[in-house]
Amino acid sequence: MANNDILAEFSPADINHFKKDFMQMIRVGAEIDRHYGEAQHDLDILIPKYEKLVEQFNKKYRGIKIKTKKTIEHFKVRLLVKEKNVKDFFANSASRIHGLKSVGRTNFNQIDVSHAEKFAAFLDSLMDKVYISYIDPESGTSTIAAAADAKEKMVELVYNPFEILSENSAGFRICAFYALKHGYNKKIEIYGSASTFGFSNLMDEIERREWYDRFNPSFLE
Repeated sequence: MANNDILAEFSPADINHFKKDFMQMIRVGAEIDRHYGEAQHDLDILIPKYEKLVEQFNKKYRGIKIKTKKTIEHFKVRLLVKEKNVKDFFANSASRIHGLKSVGRTNFNQIDVSHAEKFAAFLDSLMDKVYISYIDPESGTSTIAAAADAKEKMVELVYNPFEILSENSAGFRICAFYALKHGYNKKIEIYGSASTFGFSNLMDEIERREWYDRFNPSFLE
């Protein structure tokens, strides 16, 4: 993994350290969302506990930020990276992921990167949203969408939890890049605390697919 194009500058130990912290945070957040509104797992206790851990995570990693958002039906775990606009985000990280296949303004696969003129025109006109698809012989396919957040002055990643939990996915590699690029505080402990939530995921394949299908970046439109 350390020989990866975008992560080559970081040590395998640092990448693995972030991976353990990050994946536990995503897993716990996804489990809270899955049970949200069902009065299960003492969520009135677990949510404040998770939000305190989010504060610690954000102190530990300066280049990436987790924010939580509660709606009627969902407990959303938002991911933002330290980039001032979508154009810079694409140039500095997303375009450097191996296997870049296509981009779009309102959805995936609108412009193939092999169409040089269309792709160049797209980059020149890139504004506040982008949808990106990747394909790689070894890691398969992955997608990520991004949108500028004017309030946070950062770029939000719109991701699928199942996909971003793969260390070979574009989403994970982008998150690792920003988290490690800006340095982190090794004294702040995340992984052990995130492991104490005690969720046991017993979803069958149908439940998993139904839950997976809810995470569609089209809501950026």
